[in-house]
Amino acid sequence: MLKVDDVAFSYDGKKKVFENISFSLKQGEVLCILGPNGSGKSTLLRCLNSLLTLNNGNISLNGKDMTRMSRKELAAQLGFLPQIHVSTFPFSVLEVAVMGRAPHLGLAESPSEKDYALAKENLELLGISPLADKPYTQISGGERQLALIAMVLTQKPRILLLDEPTSHLDFGNQIRMLELIKKLSTKGFSIVLTTHFPDHAFHLSSTVAIINKGTFMAAGPADTVITEENLKRIYGIDVQIAYVNSSKICVPAKK
Repeated sequence: MLKVDDVAFSYDGKKKVFENISFSLKQGEVLCILGPNGSGKSTLLRCLNSLLTLNNGNISLNGKDMTRMSRKELAAQLGFLPQIHVSTFPFSVLEVAVMGRAPHLGLAESPSEKDYALAKENLELLGISPLADKPYTQISGGERQLALIAMVLTQKPRILLLDEPTSHLDFGNQIRMLELIKKLSTKGFSIVLTTHFPDHAFHLSSTVAIINKGTFMAAGPADTVITEENLKRIYGIDVQIAYVNSSKICVPAKK
């Protein structure tokens, strides 16, 4: 569904944020991108969503060059959840969710009853339907994250780009979010997400790419890529991978 071929990006045309990155994403596949702060994870997602223009390489969606697609065509296939979102207007949570239908509406067209029904369905899916009438500006950071995900799902894309989707969630909601991502993948969504938590990649049983010093240092199955050696290389600390009830976890190794 998504093919990325030898892409590179630079903000100033000189220093590369990333380069020589290639990968492909099948239907229902989850790609988890790990990397330290400043490694280019968020910038890569913005390039995948065509918010930033590549300096080199190309991206294709279902065999079509992304640069030849209109914003409406892109919105029908790509949904993007940014890491940070600030709203100064007190839209209700339901209104935020239904904003996902904007790419499918005409310039002066208003959301229909079907659009609102779809938004309500996604609020229910995420367990936040009781917040439907509450102002988005008056709910917690974690609840805002879920409302934005409801908006992305209401857009009805086939590929989801999630920039640290668990970053504002408490521990319980982090696990619920990971379970939701797994559920969406079984429904045919292809998902690219960034995270700072190697444990999450294990939980998702996903394909993993480690980005370091501007390129993919390693890519493949989580059990193969997430090793103590690789984690020490990117984070600069000794890490131990252990098993707890047959689940893998990563913990700092005591000296």
